[in-house]
Amino acid sequence: MALRPDDFLEKLYASNKPQYSFNAKNVSEWKIWRDNLRNAFIELLGGFPEEKVNLNPRLVEQKELDDHIRQRVVFNTLEDLEMIAYVLIPKNANGKLPAVVACHGHGYGSKDVVGLNFDGTEKSGDPGYEKNFGLELVRRGFIVVVPELLGFGDRTLDEDRLNPYKGENSCYKISTNLLLYGKTIAGIRVYETMRTIDYLFTRSDVAVDRIGCMGISGGGLVCAFTSAIDERIKVSVISCYLNTFKDSIMAIRHCIDNYIPGILRYAEMPDIVGMIAPRPLLIEAGLYDHIFPIHGARVAFEKLEAIYSFLGAREKLESDFFEGKHEISGRKAYDWFVRWL
Repeated sequence: MALRPDDFLEKLYASNKPQYSFNAKNVSEWKIWRDNLRNAFIELLGGFPEEKVNLNPRLVEQKELDDHIRQRVVFNTLEDLEMIAYVLIPKNANGKLPAVVACHGHGYGSKDVVGLNFDGTEKSGDPGYEKNFGLELVRRGFIVVVPELLGFGDRTLDEDRLNPYKGENSCYKISTNLLLYGKTIAGIRVYETMRTIDYLFTRSDVAVDRIGCMGISGGGLVCAFTSAIDERIKVSVISCYLNTFKDSIMAIRHCIDNYIPGILRYAEMPDIVGMIAPRPLLIEAGLYDHIFPIHGARVAFEKLEAIYSFLGAREKLESDFFEGKHEISGRKAYDWFVRWL
């Protein structure tokens, strides 16, 4: 017996047996595992609406730049909730193009990914940890849509509308409110990303059978979870997120938006991400990432290797464990989309 709860927590994790830890012996068992885990996971996220509201997309801003056109669009996602997103379109493009959904991490929102400061002016100098990865993608010929994730940028609560200038957000209040209804902010963000894909299906310039997703940090969570659930995403890049829950959000103070009540009863993080298999997946992880440590990323990647190898798809899984911190690498990511999308 002990007053301090360290051993209690360690033994709680050690004795926990996730119901859907991957252990399939054949393809039939894999399909059952995937479908059952997906259904349980959606329920834990808070569930999705049975009926979709009309998107009613509208263009609110457009600017022609040297090598691409930057649009800003608004569309409905849920009853009483709208999404605002940037769309980057390569100049002089012909026909339908592949598209990538770019999910930003913590910071001031979608503007950071498309080369803008929070006040809308063009960014110069240090690109930050997200390294304008939306621009990198559009310059390689992809249409890029960058949804403003709930709680960030222009989608903070009204009381926090000036906070994004300081890199803050509305995650805590939105999350705690949703939890009291049995919902999660992760679930809302995943569902709204799925609605963003619905929006891409309305565009005549998008090859809807060639849609990818890339996200970093909190956006890596959204990319990972949406890719696991929505098979319309054909190629994924998860940056600075893949880990074990034990080595990341259970070991280090993280934003509340990372926590899904009851998830460990069903799966560890690599099991969830493993539902992406056998679709192409690249994992970026910085060797010196202080919030998603590299040792946890390596453990999780080994589990992914087992799943992809089991499905005969090992060549569709790649890693970029790079010399860096919590930041985009890009060393392999953009070529990964060119190769598979």
